[in-house]
Amino acid sequence: MQHLIEGSSQTVLPPSPYPTLPIEILDSVLRCVQSRDDIRNVTISNKHLSAVAVRVLYHTIRLEKPMESVKCLRILSQNTRLALLVRSLDIHWPFISYPTRNMYTLAIRALCNTTLLNTLSIDGPTDFHPWDLSECSFQLKKFSASFPYDDSLIRFLEAQPSLLDLTLRGFNSDPAKFSLNLSTFNLNPNPTPFSLSPGALPRLSRLRAIHAGPDIIASILEGRPVTQVSMPLYADCVYRSLHVLNMSSEPIERLNIISFDPNAPVYLLDEIASRLPNLEALHIVILLAQCSEYLTYMSATSSDDVSQDDEQKIAAMWHKSCPTLKTIILPMGKVWFIDNSKWMCLEES
Repeated sequence: MQHLIEGSSQTVLPPSPYPTLPIEILDSVLRCVQSRDDIRNVTISNKHLSAVAVRVLYHTIRLEKPMESVKCLRILSQNTRLALLVRSLDIHWPFISYPTRNMYTLAIRALCNTTLLNTLSIDGPTDFHPWDLSECSFQLKKFSASFPYDDSLIRFLEAQPSLLDLTLRGFNSDPAKFSLNLSTFNLNPNPTPFSLSPGALPRLSRLRAIHAGPDIIASILEGRPVTQVSMPLYADCVYRSLHVLNMSSEPIERLNIISFDPNAPVYLLDEIASRLPNLEALHIVILLAQCSEYLTYMSATSSDDVSQDDEQKIAAMWHKSCPTLKTIILPMGKVWFIDNSKWMCLEES
């Protein structure tokens, strides 16, 4: 039926029960919605929009609160159709007290159903281990976990030939036996053996080994095309840790380091430069050492219209909020430093 607006010859069609926009556009629009509650409301607003909204709702899931986690995992373990929609799953339970065996079993059942998963992150209490993922058939591209470095982790990694990005936050030795004082932080001298087969992880390109020593990093890097590494440097094995960076089959291009050696400022840059000539990006955090605080600010937008006076005012305002800040590098590459309570540009000195 057509209706005419009074005083006009314009034809107005009645509302259509079907979406007039292509499914791809509706999907893109819903992916821009920040509130998951709003997406849930869309799932019950219209049966045609519901299918699109459900796909968006289950595409990326982050589980934190116990009751919400149980409810979601129960749905995924019982409804294969919904489980197949999940592409990214983040189980974030580091502070859950007294995890039960039933909760762990429920999580495994849900993971076994998410066969099209490509991104998985598991951060749980240390007494919530081992996670036996051997029955899961998904092929991940990105994996992050707080698992200890043991045989179960090795078996899982051996079964993930598509993995590109690996983050391991576990310890390869007992943290209670670490040596920590005001001048040093050393690993347990007897780390757990960790050995991957040569054919494992053939496509790995990015490794973050948050607490690992050189033996672990060497086992993962050797012969694999890793170009981006994040790693710690402990005082008792600095040179071995830096040496293993040359074991990758591709040159290291990006390197992030957290150093626990108080003497690192004396030698670290020279040692890195001599070993990694193809390095494009370097980020170093030095703990247990006396260093002036500095800030580097990078931007993808042009700063041509920002005057030098404006940059000086920006530096002064940042320093006011952070009095220990001594040096600032702004997007155009100008270095600002404080001299006798006044911010000066290196070009002026």
